[in-house]
Amino acid sequence: MKRISLILVSSLIVGCSSTDIPFIKQDTIKIQNKKAQNAWDELDGKNIKVLNNLSNQKVDNVAKSMLQTSDTIPNWFYSPPSSNKYFYGAGEGRNIIESKNSALNFIAGEIQTAISSTFTKNEGYSDNNGNTNFYKSVRNKLRAEVQKINFTNIEIVKTVKVDNKIYVLLRVDKLKLFNSLKTKFEILDNEIDTEIKTSQKYSLLDQLITLNKIEPKISQAISQATILNVLNPNFDVTKYTQKYNSYLAKKTEILHKLTFSINSNDLFGEKLVEILNEQGYKISNNSNIQIKINKQIRNSVVYNMHIARVTVNIQVIAKNKILNSNSIECKGISNTTSQAIAKAANNFKQKVQKLGINKLLGFE
Repeated sequence: MKRISLILVSSLIVGCSSTDIPFIKQDTIKIQNKKAQNAWDELDGKNIKVLNNLSNQKVDNVAKSMLQTSDTIPNWFYSPPSSNKYFYGAGEGRNIIESKNSALNFIAGEIQTAISSTFTKNEGYSDNNGNTNFYKSVRNKLRAEVQKINFTNIEIVKTVKVDNKIYVLLRVDKLKLFNSLKTKFEILDNEIDTEIKTSQKYSLLDQLITLNKIEPKISQAISQATILNVLNPNFDVTKYTQKYNSYLAKKTEILHKLTFSINSNDLFGEKLVEILNEQGYKISNNSNIQIKINKQIRNSVVYNMHIARVTVNIQVIAKNKILNSNSIECKGISNTTSQAIAKAANNFKQKVQKLGINKLLGFE
């Protein structure tokens, strides 16, 4: 049985009792249930928005005009056709609209499954200078982009009524869908290139701010390019992922060219300097960016143990403008007040490392 039919059988059979399904099919359906559920989990069970060249009403009328009756569920519901030219989807429901949307959701599930495989195999997607957050962002954008697909040129192939259920087989032209999504992608890709080119006329800090601003667009563009590659394997997705990775590499390069100054030389300032040095950032009195630290320390004693609760407020300033601000709560417990504050400083470092220095600085 083809892959498309394996997912279809278990994902669309919800609502049918075991007596509705031929006995010889039931074991296969149960075996494939896990694969189908994984595909549907990727789509969060959401219905795909349906847009057609014809209005929904006209498409539904066509389906109704083709409606036949039968005593048995059609074989194509379990094993729809497979084609290089079309996506085929079969669905069932209480009416034409439900069964049509069910079939379109199945097609979206098939696309999502293919994307997951492509995304996992392509190392270019994760070659983003170790930026794990960006990698996760791309994966999330992929799910969102699939959910937003506007299926055009829907063709109703067959409609059959069995008892109180209607079964629909439809198809979507892959090339037409590819072309419509490619136009949308090219607009986004051009926006990114234009913003990058324009920013190169300005200071390193302005370039960094631009790169930070367009990073969500880059993850969206990678998502759209991945979908296009699934629809048409001849679409060169590597060309775009390499370009976008070069933009992200430029961001890292600029970060390491900038210098920082810190207004505090106490334990908390020292811990922040340690983190910056660990990441290869430069500290200088004559710097591009100033980091201002203000603290509120609250000391207490409980059962002869000294507790230091410290609120550390951090502002990142450049060109007399606040780029980012954070407030971090930390705590230390020890035999003396000074030791408790020292432990609070260590706790501060741990929390900054967990947050990420780039996020603390407002560059991520």
